[in-house]
Amino acid sequence: MTVSTSNTGRIISETWLIIGIRALYTLIQLVTFANIYTQAQVFDEPIEIGIVIQDRVVACIIAYLYVTLIVLSTRRFLMQQRSWINIVLIHLCFAILISILWYATFLFFADLLRGGRGEGNFYDNFLMWYLLNFHKLFLLYLFTVSVTYTYYYIQRDSVNKIQKSQIETQLLQTRLMMLKSQLHPHFLFNTLNSIASLADIDIRRAKKMIADLGDLLRFVLDAKDLQIVSLKDEIALLNKYMAIEKTRFAEDLEIEMNIEPAIEQASVPSMLLQPLVENSIQHGFSSEHPNLKIKIHLYKQTDHLIIVVQDDGKGFNEKESRKIFNKGTGLQNTFERLKSIYGEQFVFFVENLKQEVRNRLEISLNF
Repeated sequence: MTVSTSNTGRIISETWLIIGIRALYTLIQLVTFANIYTQAQVFDEPIEIGIVIQDRVVACIIAYLYVTLIVLSTRRFLMQQRSWINIVLIHLCFAILISILWYATFLFFADLLRGGRGEGNFYDNFLMWYLLNFHKLFLLYLFTVSVTYTYYYIQRDSVNKIQKSQIETQLLQTRLMMLKSQLHPHFLFNTLNSIASLADIDIRRAKKMIADLGDLLRFVLDAKDLQIVSLKDEIALLNKYMAIEKTRFAEDLEIEMNIEPAIEQASVPSMLLQPLVENSIQHGFSSEHPNLKIKIHLYKQTDHLIIVVQDDGKGFNEKESRKIFNKGTGLQNTFERLKSIYGEQFVFFVENLKQEVRNRLEISLNF
């Protein structure tokens, strides 16, 4: 037995709801039987155990039928766009109507099973007995309605939370893809400009750069939909990029890498290292610094991966340091991607040391 909610489009089962309420009604009938039996024993009144049990079984079966009716009708009201005043009035009317039908049905079958044909003294004072039991039936109706509303509101809340989580995940993935896609043309244009400048000077080196670029693009396209990759794969991509830059700058560029082998299987955001090295190359060279040495150090510290990229380039002044994450796509884009993935659980700063610029990044290895 299922219901499809219009505002969530998800199918929610109410089988366990009905079973649960029926179990409670069974417990009520067991307690009623215990009360009748105890009262008869205390006051030494005659009691026909068979008749009492029969009445309780009949009451249970009828309650099971009306519980199903109440749950289904309440679910229908819940799906409709009605004001709370209309809903209250409808339930009050239904409480009176169903309680009358409930009690009449019980009397009919109880009398029938006792050998009557619906004409015994059960009906002689129906109104009086109904009024004496109205409060019980009315409360049972309200109890069933309340449990049903609670059940469906919890289900809707759960579904809404799941949908909200899915939407947030989709938005995050879209944001990450957008940020990552910005890196590709940025890097590609720089490389193509380098090839164009080399074509008139050294055609052999220009051809080598084109071949290296082709290898790198194949690598990037293979992982274009991946946001998280192994550090080993990220280093492989960085090596392809550095091969292009080494061809471009030849002896003017020296790159030194120091990587702990034990951390190569760590998970990191894709295209994390390349923008850091590219930024050092872009801003490290100057007329006063025609040669550049970049040191890359990756190691584990407790449960964090530490990434250090430093160069002996021209550096930056205090005014530029305040805008370090606002200029250029590389560092700003990397910072935004890290924030989207790790929230506030990462460290990324750039500092101007004596004759060196150092990028330091700390991310969790337990991500």
